[in-house]
Amino acid sequence: MLSFRRAEEGDVPEIVSFTMDTWEWGDYIPHVIGRWVREGRAYVAVWEGHIAAVASMVQVGRAVYLQGLRVRPEMRGRGFGEAMTRFLLEEARRRGAAVATLLVAEWNTPSHALVKKVGFKERTNIYGGRPAGGAAGRCLSGLEAYEAVAEALGRSRGYACLPDEPWVCTAVSPWDLLSRGTPCVSGDALYIGRFSFGGAAGDPGADVTSLSPDGYKERYATHVLYAMEL
Repeated sequence: MLSFRRAEEGDVPEIVSFTMDTWEWGDYIPHVIGRWVREGRAYVAVWEGHIAAVASMVQVGRAVYLQGLRVRPEMRGRGFGEAMTRFLLEEARRRGAAVATLLVAEWNTPSHALVKKVGFKERTNIYGGRPAGGAAGRCLSGLEAYEAVAEALGRSRGYACLPDEPWVCTAVSPWDLLSRGTPCVSGDALYIGRFSFGGAAGDPGADVTSLSPDGYKERYATHVLYAMEL
């Protein structure tokens, strides 16, 4: 019988063993799973004593973001990925969340089919990479900062990525963003930390995400942001 629980420190070596070579270039999961476990955001599905799947869930206000779903290669095709996703959605409801979001890489056809089957709907595209940089932006404070962020969220239908965790993208309030960074304006782009409501902006040596594909010296990712009301 398939069971679910929070991941534990002792699970890390097993998780790393089946996530090292997810794609030709490897995977980022082995580099973050230890932190996810320590922060209590990692969950596992267990089948006959072995970890069949792993995923992360982080809560931001009344929204949750699902991330990093991986199924052990020899156990794929049995519905474990769907089961894990449905478990996390029930866990999110239990926590009082009102919406769940996740990102799927543009090219990942099987994952697009899975999340749509579960009930997620496309909301927008998220782009990632290294910004071209340029002139330093003018940073905002006080009421001007709040109004600028609130206006930008109105245009994005309430979705943004976190300034300090740019691959955590979900439904947020202005305060969710302002508590994590200072908004700045560069050209037509409003950005906070490593996320921009326009084209890529900020430190050219850092990975960033944005709502526009413009402003990158190296853009290596295009994802679809999906959302589901709970």
